[in-house]
Amino acid sequence: MTAPISAEVIAKLRALRKIQKVSAQQLSDRMTELGYPVARTVIANLENGRRTEVSIDHVVIAAQSLGTTVMALLNEPVECPQCKGEPPAGFTCNTCGAGETR
Repeated sequence: MTAPISAEVIAKLRALRKIQKVSAQQLSDRMTELGYPVARTVIANLENGRRTEVSIDHVVIAAQSLGTTVMALLNEPVECPQCKGEPPAGFTCNTCGAGETR
């Protein structure tokens, strides 16, 4: 089981990535350029719940790669321009992925 804070941070990183239309491979490439080599599969496994622990190093570099900060991830909601974080019941937002079940 993923710890609640880890799950929230992973979900916010995923939402930011989707909102910015950044693929998992592009995020992997950006993180590698910043000195933190990470495979696309690691990002996919985190986002799909197959991997439940995320290092602070990963979070810091992923945040930088997506133009945000760790403090923003912890303290601010991710505002999807399409659904505002609340897609209609039973639906998944195509922009941020909110409402998706795992």
